[in-house]
Amino acid sequence: MFATSGIHVRPRRHGDLATLLPILQRAHETHRYPVRAAAVRADWLSPPHELAAWVAEYDDAVVGHVALHPTAAPGADPGADDASAQWQRATGVAADRLAVVSRFVTDGSVPGSGTTLLAHAIDAARDAGRVAVLLVDPSSAALGFYRRRGWRQIGTSAQQWGEYRVDAALMVAPAR
Repeated sequence: MFATSGIHVRPRRHGDLATLLPILQRAHETHRYPVRAAAVRADWLSPPHELAAWVAEYDDAVVGHVALHPTAAPGADPGADDASAQWQRATGVAADRLAVVSRFVTDGSVPGSGTTLLAHAIDAARDAGRVAVLLVDPSSAALGFYRRRGWRQIGTSAQQWGEYRVDAALMVAPAR
């Protein structure tokens, strides 16, 4: 467990999904994350391929979520293939050593909960011998959030998120 200023990070449990769905719905409505309303579902938050997932708790209430995912299998999606290739070139590691930060959302009620969750995900990736990477809609406030925490943009990649086409910013976690 990881804790900062009363914020505790622990592995996500199945029972957390019911609490996380309203948080995800509010994030979609206020920040357009996820981009598609149809993604506000438990199976989107908890896909079978994820490497690990955690929640942030404050005063015993779940206030956020983050997961690590593998890069997509080669040939599954041209945008995912392009992103993976760029991350590999930028980091010098193979695709199976990358961990994509994903499903990252907070309810906004506890300052520092997002920073705490993100730091936990980066540390967990490193502990597993992986490099944390992510992609983000460049028009979102999240891009600035990551930059302020030392993430480096290494390129862009055309992504098809349902009916939305986005030239996503590709980012790499800061080095220790």
